[in-house]
Amino acid sequence: MGAKTRPQTAKRKKSKTSPAPARAASMASVATQNLINMVAVSTTSGAVLLALLAARHF
Repeated sequence: MGAKTRPQTAKRKKSKTSPAPARAASMASVATQNLINMVAVSTTSGAVLLALLAARHF
């Protein structure tokens, strides 16, 4: 008796889940943090400049 064989079917490719949403969230988080840092640096430097101008005036 011969062995029964099944006809070969095409193998299914596993679909990779796209890391796009995670990457977008990460980029948004980094951009927000950079914006906060820029505002903090600008505020600090502005305060220092105002203090120097006031010290020079008096």
